[in-house]
Amino acid sequence: MEVLEKNNKVKLDMKFTFWFIYCFFFLFGAYDLKAQKNKIFDDRLFSKLLIQATGEKISGDLYSADSLYKKCLEINPNSGVVNYELSGVYRNLNNLEKALEYANKSVDLSSENEWYLANLALLYKDLGNHKKSAEYFLKLTEKTPDKISYLFSLTEELLENNQYKKAIKILNKIEINIGINEELSIEKHKIYVYLKKNKSAIEELKKFIEKQPDNLRSIGLLAEFYENINKPDEALKLLSNMMQIDSSNGLVRLSLFQHYYKQQKFDQGYKELLHVMTSKEVDENLKKQILLQIAYDSNSPYSVEEIYLLSKKFLLEHSQNSDVLLLVGNLHMMSRKVDSACYYLRESLKYNPSEIEVWIQLLSSCLSINKFKIVVQDAKNAIESHPNQPFPYLALGIALSNLGELNEAIQILIKGKDFVIDDKILESDFDYEIGNLFYKNKNIESSFEYFEKSIDLNPNNYILLNNYSYYLSVEKINLNRAEELILKVIDKFPNVASYIDTYGWILFQQGKYNLAEKELFKAVMYSNDQSGEILEHYGDVLFQLENKDGALLFWKKAEKTGQHSNQLIQKINANKFIK
Repeated sequence: MEVLEKNNKVKLDMKFTFWFIYCFFFLFGAYDLKAQKNKIFDDRLFSKLLIQATGEKISGDLYSADSLYKKCLEINPNSGVVNYELSGVYRNLNNLEKALEYANKSVDLSSENEWYLANLALLYKDLGNHKKSAEYFLKLTEKTPDKISYLFSLTEELLENNQYKKAIKILNKIEINIGINEELSIEKHKIYVYLKKNKSAIEELKKFIEKQPDNLRSIGLLAEFYENINKPDEALKLLSNMMQIDSSNGLVRLSLFQHYYKQQKFDQGYKELLHVMTSKEVDENLKKQILLQIAYDSNSPYSVEEIYLLSKKFLLEHSQNSDVLLLVGNLHMMSRKVDSACYYLRESLKYNPSEIEVWIQLLSSCLSINKFKIVVQDAKNAIESHPNQPFPYLALGIALSNLGELNEAIQILIKGKDFVIDDKILESDFDYEIGNLFYKNKNIESSFEYFEKSIDLNPNNYILLNNYSYYLSVEKINLNRAEELILKVIDKFPNVASYIDTYGWILFQQGKYNLAEKELFKAVMYSNDQSGEILEHYGDVLFQLENKDGALLFWKKAEKTGQHSNQLIQKINANKFIK
């Protein structure tokens, strides 16, 4: 029973569809009669094929529809409706040139048919031929003068074809039909502005404002135009009027800000901008654009503190805006509030994790304040978002190394190094960190191999050169190489205590105690007796020069700093040098 009801429903639907199609073609067929000039053809077969073709078109089978329509043309090549329908088929297939060919044929066969003309006008529009499109929309306005939609379409095509004066005439014609209208007045105002007819542009908006004196949009446009033609006093009068109408409107406050900013009255503008940042009327992206522009402009009239307050106001309304969160992070960084900066960078990345540069900034900043546990989590999040970017692996390796997870750190760094492409400096950094880890693991040979690789890639990494040369001296391996490297560093930085200390210690390990004493004494002077390691080294060389009292004095100074070797206490107790 249920199946029977469904079958009957389908039959009824099909009957209704064919009845609709039959009526449709009966109406359109009237336009084809004149074109056919009483030509005799198989009307029943033609109608049957036409109904089948249109059924296929409605069902979405455009290729079957195309084939059936063309069979119709074989029977009656002068059918306007078939050419019109074929135009629609090819338009749906995005073959606009073919659609245009059939559209032109339909109009040639039935030049007064409104549907055919409209189809042809729209096709010319889609093909960018605005001149021809305007020509056919003009015919439609002449044929059906009461249809305002054709007048609007004609205006649009005239504007696309840069026929501004003709467009104004059509808009005036529309205005006669529908009366003074906001969109019409604004469109005419824009055209007059383009044509540099300032008086007409002003009068057009004034005419509408007279009709609707509380219309903020039009008053604002007129105020903006006065600003653009250098009539700030006239603009301010209108802006003051807007404030009287609605002082809480963010768009009004925005217009005032723009006015004051242009007049270089920055303090007054700032007060308005504070209101704009919390406004619900002003678009979020527009507020952000203004904020970022004044924040990153090197000639900005506003201080870091003022920009920070604007940013915080903005975030009250748009707490998930990643760009402004990043801005606040950068502002904290400028104020050397690294902890706070990292918080906002992290918040920015929560909403937009795609910016690898921000991840690098976050990881570098957290490493700089030794937040190694936090770096581990941040680096893992960065790797999840950017699995093929090398820097998060470098940061993770450094953090794990400082947390004592040496083997895991080595694995991470070796993996991350594989993602480095055409970046010798970054590859050198990986080799340096891997070398450090092997050194901590007492794998001296592998450590020094990686240090040499790192130097080959970046021979001007002076921290690397200093540390490697010191490690060579500690291990008493290739001391000539160690001296070569540290002298290059000192040549660049002659007054850095730690570098001079390294050179002095290399000389000490070479047994050149007199030379070592001179260099280590300079290191003591440059460090202002603040480095326990340097003080201990100086005590060591004094002992080798048989100045035991001097050695004991400097060892005790080193002890007070808390920065010394494990053997220092033994040296003091035994009053002798212990390797």
